[in-house]
Amino acid sequence: MLMERTAEIIRGWPYDGSLERVEPIKAGSTLQNGDWVTKQTDGTVDKVGATASNAVGLVIVGNGDSSSAAYSNKAVILWGNFLAKISNYAAGSYTNGQALTAKNGVLAAATAPNGSASPVTFGDPVVGFVIDVIAASTTETAHLVVKVA
Repeated sequence: MLMERTAEIIRGWPYDGSLERVEPIKAGSTLQNGDWVTKQTDGTVDKVGATASNAVGLVIVGNGDSSSAAYSNKAVILWGNFLAKISNYAAGSYTNGQALTAKNGVLAAATAPNGSASPVTFGDPVVGFVIDVIAASTTETAHLVVKVA
């Protein structure tokens, strides 16, 4: 089916043990469903930057999605333990079982220290892995089904 949101949780939230928190958003930042964020030194959250990280959470509802979230300047963030369909990810080729990291506010392929994909040791911190790669069609939004630790 075509996705209604950028990130759709298919297992683990709201009842099955995902790690959810409502977090304050960094002043001047706009966060939306599907953005990958990290905690800032002031205790707020903002999109993860260009440096790969696994200390990240997924925005479920942000100040760019909801007037109540905009008013409170807080976002609902999942910090782990879920399965999701994700349609915003870095360009590239993805395969089932591939390790993932977060960069520039989206998921990206994790790479080994020498730059090639590796199932054993990674140079990038790993946040999860690909379960399925779904191609775009008239009935499907291109997306990855991912498991986030």
